[in-house]
Amino acid sequence: MFFSRVASLTVLALGVISAAATPAVIKKREDVSDVLAVVNTLKASTSTIIPQIGTLFRISTTQDQVSPVFANLVAALNTASTSLNGLQGKVDTSSGGTPNDVANSIAPVYSDITTSLDNFKKHKPQFGFLFITFGIDAALNKVLLGLELVIAGVLKLVGVL
Repeated sequence: MFFSRVASLTVLALGVISAAATPAVIKKREDVSDVLAVVNTLKASTSTIIPQIGTLFRISTTQDQVSPVFANLVAALNTASTSLNGLQGKVDTSSGGTPNDVANSIAPVYSDITTSLDNFKKHKPQFGFLFITFGIDAALNKVLLGLELVIAGVLKLVGVL
């Protein structure tokens, strides 16, 4: 009888000790490398879309040809914006890279997108309404705002580049 009580208490004590010894899960705080990953994903996504826009303004095109390309561009921008919104207030800017790294990564992506779209508008003004229809400018602005909210001052750095 006494043995069964001691055995029960021993098992109970071991259970409590093992539960207390379980390490707490420490969540890694996001850093600049996470922001750079979002920018690199956007760069990869737009690397196939930008040439398509360049082709569209050089050939005779219809709205049916332009619309899916613009839809893909907006989808890529919205994906980046959503990812950046998920990082707001969680990024440790002292590790994983610098704000300059982010600015240097986003600047060519932004430049390629805007140059391609400007050329398209210049050569195909009849499709200008599609920019509003698809919300291209708004989607691009959301990405830039997201970057600024995640890493304060990054837009100033982009503007200098």
